[in-house]
Amino acid sequence: AKEVANDVMVVIMQAAAQKNSGSEAAQSVNEIMAWADTIISADQKIKHRTLNYQTRPVYQNKTITGWSASQQLQLQSDDIEALTKMAGTLQQQLQIVSMRFQVSPERREEELDTLIIEALEAFRSKAELVTRTLKAQDYRLVNLSIDENGYPMPYPAVVQAEAMAARAAAPSVEAGESKVQVSVTGSIQLIF
Repeated sequence: AKEVANDVMVVIMQAAAQKNSGSEAAQSVNEIMAWADTIISADQKIKHRTLNYQTRPVYQNKTITGWSASQQLQLQSDDIEALTKMAGTLQQQLQIVSMRFQVSPERREEELDTLIIEALEAFRSKAELVTRTLKAQDYRLVNLSIDENGYPMPYPAVVQAEAMAARAAAPSVEAGESKVQVSVTGSIQLIF
């Protein structure tokens, strides 16, 4: 296992509006999302996509008193500083729902390749140790399994929200590390 520095940041933001009608609420959210899209599209370092669009009634005493609409926006970049600044700018009209850090697929693959080699070398060394200790002439590999342990869950990000008066300020972040792990199991047959 190895602790690997997270090199990708993912931020989920949300635009929300409450109006007298569903169409007014939806139009307000659409305008906010169009504004956000214009700002994000100017920065080629940040990937983005929309998520979870909802329009729903607002009740008071079992009577519909208005309509609420919301849509989420996912931002992702390996330029953590640029994405942090972008999130700060977008907080003028959107709210941060979540923020997480992860290891990029490319970096994860590089680390896995290194860990697999190390794990196989450790397995070979133990097989040779067993062979020597039991005074066998050699060993034969019967089976071998390599477990890359799936995609590790990233450690929680440190996110410090500023007071509501400073909504447009960029959040304070620390990328942290994730564990990338490989295990090798197998069996050998000793040759005497």
